[in-house]
This record gives sequence, C-alpha cells and structure tokens, in this order.
Amino acid sequence: MKRVAATLILAVFSIGAAAADTYRFGSQVISTGDSEGRLRQVAGKPDRETPIESRHGGLEGYRLEYFQRGKSIQFEVVKGRVASITQIDS
Repeated sequence: MKRVAATLILAVFSIGAAAADTYRFGSQVISTGDSEGRLRQVAGKPDRETPIESRHGGLEGYRLEYFQRGKSIQFEVVKGRVASITQIDS
C-alpha cells in the first residue's frame, strides 16, 4: 500500500514538472519550446528586447518583453526557442 501511494505521489510531481509554461495572446497560445518566429508572429513586435549574456560574456539569447493591461510578460528566447515565460503584475 505504501508503495502505491509513493508511486502515485511521485507521478503527480513528475507531471507538474513536465508541464510547460504558456501564455495566451487572443485565441493563440505560446508555450515554452515554441520558436522565436512563432512568438513574434503571434505576439508581434516586443515592447522591449534585451540581450541575455552567458557567464563568459557571449550572447546566449534574448528577453522579449510585452506590456499588456498593466502586466509585463517576459519571454526568454535561447537558441531560437522560448525557454521561459514570466508574467509580472504591476
């Protein structure tokens, strides 16, 4: 019985860890793993674009920021793919 409960709890946590971040623009959704091209096609031109530097000072990617209805939505794009999505409420 303990094994079944432990397996069930482990499965629930692994499903949560595998779930991708998403953000909705109108009727379309952007998820982590989507290409930068798809993000720009759906969301349009970002309000702010900031380079992300690696530890050694090289270019690792970009942080694309969109301002919508009192929120800031930041998409980190690394190697041409959306790596993370962060929403900051004002």
